[in-house]
Amino acid sequence: MQQRQRGFTLVELMVAMVIGTIIILGAGQLFLTTFQTFQNVDKISRKQENLVFIAQRITREIRQYGPGRYTLECESELVQEKNQCTCTVADTDEGNQPLVSFRKDLVSDDIASQCEEPVRDLGEPVESNDALYRVALPIENNGESLTFHVAHRAAALDIENGGNGSDGGNGNNGGNGGNNGNNGNNGNSGNNGNNGNGNGGNANAGGHGNPDN
Repeated sequence: MQQRQRGFTLVELMVAMVIGTIIILGAGQLFLTTFQTFQNVDKISRKQENLVFIAQRITREIRQYGPGRYTLECESELVQEKNQCTCTVADTDEGNQPLVSFRKDLVSDDIASQCEEPVRDLGEPVESNDALYRVALPIENNGESLTFHVAHRAAALDIENGGNGSDGGNGNNGGNGGNNGNNGNNGNSGNNGNNGNGNGGNANAGGHGNPDN
């Protein structure tokens, strides 16, 4: 007896192809999402590393010697046929040697005009405080600056000691006035004592004169 061989019908093949396509698209979407997340995490990690490194160097320098050693310059450059804004922190004590570079995140089409930034010192003085300096780094999203403040120790101590010196001067003047008052009292006491001795002498002299008469 001859057995008939049966295969998949056209409907079964179509259903299997649809299910397989859905699984492949889902796996591809998951891979792309994971890859984009990895890129974003790596980008944020690089920003944090650059920020920590720059902040440590600038903070140590300004606290000890004040600003002026490190400068910031941003310029556009062509990377893989696309304009990219790159900011560089340079060390002037080492002949403007680049210390670290990072990308300024700009989403505008006209990156060249928004990126160009002249060379400036990292550490601008704060108007209300002579010992405090403001540091701004354009490392945030959309090119926004991350700002923090650093105090110059020597200048802060000079301001504090200057205030204490004024108070100490007034205290010394008060002490001198008290010493002058004491000296005046001692002088008056001495004069009164001398007057008393003189009067006593006169009395004694008068007493001795009466018996002779």
